[in-house]
Amino acid sequence: MNMATSSDKIENCEVCGANKAKYTCPKCEVRTCCLECVHIHKRELECNGIRDKTKYKPLKSFTDLDVLSDYRMLEEVGRTVEHLKRDPFRRCTRLISLPMHLHKLQAAALKRKTSLQFMPQHFSRHKNNTTFLNWKTNELYWRIEWIFPQAECTRWITERALESQRLSTLIEEILDPVKSLGNKNDIEELNLRLRLSEKLQFYQAADLSGIKVLLKAEKVAKSELRYYELDVTLTLKENLENRTIIEFPVIYVILKDHSYMYDIIDTDDEDVNNSESNDINVIRRKKRPYNEMKTKGGKDSTINYFFNSDLSDSEDEKPNVRNKTLSNFNIPDYDELVKREL
Repeated sequence: MNMATSSDKIENCEVCGANKAKYTCPKCEVRTCCLECVHIHKRELECNGIRDKTKYKPLKSFTDLDVLSDYRMLEEVGRTVEHLKRDPFRRCTRLISLPMHLHKLQAAALKRKTSLQFMPQHFSRHKNNTTFLNWKTNELYWRIEWIFPQAECTRWITERALESQRLSTLIEEILDPVKSLGNKNDIEELNLRLRLSEKLQFYQAADLSGIKVLLKAEKVAKSELRYYELDVTLTLKENLENRTIIEFPVIYVILKDHSYMYDIIDTDDEDVNNSESNDINVIRRKKRPYNEMKTKGGKDSTINYFFNSDLSDSEDEKPNVRNKTLSNFNIPDYDELVKREL
């Protein structure tokens, strides 16, 4: 794209520089002369032509039109908020209490040392989750989202993977998708797996020895950019121990030559994260409300020093205490001593 000189930018087209400019882009303020130049400037500068309503503008150049624009933007924000309040699907975004089947699923994962957490019920990630607990056999079937970054970020979903399967077995089924297809008469599924096999040619050539399997980290610092390395020789259950999973695991399969591009959490970082979480749990247990501090019998453990009989200094109780003390020494009263002398 031949840009015009700075002296011609005010009057002439900034794209071709041959004709006088007629139009100004609302977003980047590039001046153009015709529709063709408008399309060229949008393609070259990746501009959508929509004015940025929040763009900074100095106070000196502020006009009444800018005030009106800000006022209309606030009105638009207010209308959007009101619309969301009336939408039943977006108004309630939190799970107050888990349904029974999700509670059992969460408890089963916790027994396997995996912290399973759920998103609000209207989120697509929650709706697509097919993780299943077979309560008869007490087996957990995980939904797994596989991502292959070196194959144009190809995604593949395993709807229900048995927890006792080795990770290497699950990966081999994906690297050879046609072989793992049960019903080969399903033409649509067969074509889908053939396209997947074509995209995973680099992974097929590298084999298991040339790839690394990473689990997307959750509930850690900078979790959107950090990963746990998984052991392909272990089962899915063993790999998910001491991990936090939101809905279902997201696993990245990368080539070893590209592992330097990923922030992999090592064992030292895991120990620090575990110790911090343990410290937080200890602090939470220590921070108990005052009215919940009870003794084993259910009574208050606090001592009332004003009305405690053992520490009372009232005049009525002093003689009783003195008499109890003197009775231990068997000292007779004064009247008895006088009678003995007589």
